[in-house]
Amino acid sequence: MTRLEKDSGPALSRRRRDGVSAAFVLSITILTLLASSSSQAQRQRFWITFRDRGEQVEWSLSDPRSLGITERALWRRSKVLPARKLVDELDLPVNPTYIRQLNAAGVVLRSTSRWFNAVSAELTGEQLVALRELSCVASLEPVRVFFRQQPEMVSPPAPRPLAKLSGSTAIDYGLSLTQLSNISVVGVHSAGVTGTGVIVGMLDNGFNQHAVHPVLKNINVIAEYDFVQRDSNTSRAPGEYSTQGNHGAGTLSVIGGFENGKLVGAAFGASFILGKTEVDSVEKAFEEDLYVEGLEWMERLGADVVSTSLGYTDWYTYSNFDGKTATTTKAALIAARKGVLLVTAMGNEGNYRDTQTRATGTMIAPADADSIVSVGAVNSSMRLAGFSSTGPTADGRVKPEVVAQGVSDYVMYGESGYTFSNGTSFATPLTAGVAALILSAHPNLTPMEVRERLLQTARALYDTSLGMVSHPNNFYGWGMVDAVKAVGISDPGSPPEQFLLRQNYPNPFNGSTTILVDAPTDAAIEVSIYNLLGQRVRRLYAGNAQVGTNFFQWTNALDDAGHPVAAGVYFCRLSAAGSIFSQKILYIK
Repeated sequence: MTRLEKDSGPALSRRRRDGVSAAFVLSITILTLLASSSSQAQRQRFWITFRDRGEQVEWSLSDPRSLGITERALWRRSKVLPARKLVDELDLPVNPTYIRQLNAAGVVLRSTSRWFNAVSAELTGEQLVALRELSCVASLEPVRVFFRQQPEMVSPPAPRPLAKLSGSTAIDYGLSLTQLSNISVVGVHSAGVTGTGVIVGMLDNGFNQHAVHPVLKNINVIAEYDFVQRDSNTSRAPGEYSTQGNHGAGTLSVIGGFENGKLVGAAFGASFILGKTEVDSVEKAFEEDLYVEGLEWMERLGADVVSTSLGYTDWYTYSNFDGKTATTTKAALIAARKGVLLVTAMGNEGNYRDTQTRATGTMIAPADADSIVSVGAVNSSMRLAGFSSTGPTADGRVKPEVVAQGVSDYVMYGESGYTFSNGTSFATPLTAGVAALILSAHPNLTPMEVRERLLQTARALYDTSLGMVSHPNNFYGWGMVDAVKAVGISDPGSPPEQFLLRQNYPNPFNGSTTILVDAPTDAAIEVSIYNLLGQRVRRLYAGNAQVGTNFFQWTNALDDAGHPVAAGVYFCRLSAAGSIFSQKILYIK
């Protein structure tokens, strides 16, 4: 039993002790006097870390729901933690008594971290002096900021795409085929593995147009939150910079998008949690405090994989990239201990810290963390991109773990358009998508087991022009991601053993949905949609199947007459080889 007064949240009850200590009253008096300093005083953002969790209310760690921890998160934690340690002190909120002391001094909080028992706030010099006198404050450290000098979405000339997959019922990957074929994702999709059952968290600068863009609007988003504006809309808000949310939407499309003939994401069957944690401005300033808060939130909601394409370097020197110094790096390690696989970008800082000595080690935090997957970028010919950051870490570990295509990746842009973009930002969600495919096929694997599969099945890459012949190495890591081998599909071209109607994706859906049918022969089949009365409302296909996995799309939920059907429960029915198969699907408006 731990004693602490809870922070705000659903169903958080309090049992306070009677009376207020003299020390508390004195602290409030001092802080209130100093809070009257000029609002024009120069402010700087700081982490305020507390010495303890406080002793105001008895807590029982046996009630995870009161702490906002979902059953899904507990299940995922159970893969790496003993049953008696699924919930620990790091799950306890910051003591609200301490927060009230700060508020009394005029301190406006920006974010809260349970894992670090800390809050962040913009402080004047006078407030800094006052806070150092509080007995509950353990330390005051600046919030680190990363300035991204150049945008990554540069629309380079398009590479020549690979030929479209044959067959009328196969997925048409459009111009995204190259980036997926290079990491063998197409073979995994052909085996019917699309990321279903896996929750992927995305931390970025927002996800503009994700509810309306054709490639994103059918993604199953189970939660989203804007940590900048403190609301549940992760698209660009009024008054925000014109590029806000474009970067995140592009990364989301690479992993979760689906528009047949245009762009297909690596794990389009997965579910997603979206966190807007970065602020676009002329200087492109990204603060680590919102990143940490967002990562903690996603962990409590049950994310299996978290993909982050932003990082932090400007406040750090190379010696700090030792896997234990940067705040975001320490947060990544905690997430790993709780069963989350973090997949993060190496950065776009170039191959060398010093081009004359050819000293490498240009990564950004948290790519230096252990027990994660950091991702570098190659072009479609599998040559290292000149901007891709390199290892080793300051303590000598090889980085990156793997590489994927990060040059001329095809991504969404605007309300309905597409563009080609560069950056480890886009190699990262491709790799996170493969991690989701592994977990979709093998849901009981731990994060370290998924990581090991990615590393040990990667295709080794060498480049003597870089003065490197060893494997693994600090340019390509263990090599190019290979989804077929990592998932464990021995022969992606072998036919299924029997007819099978798979669950549609997304489900529920509010636009279009895709239905998969495994066919061992080219026998005649019929795929139709029925209502609860048993009436057929739409015949999607009647004809011979292709051997392998067949894909059918119910576009805009139209009936055979071309009219939209009512929202509700429907059944997809497959008739094949004298048998009938069905799956329940839910259409919402």
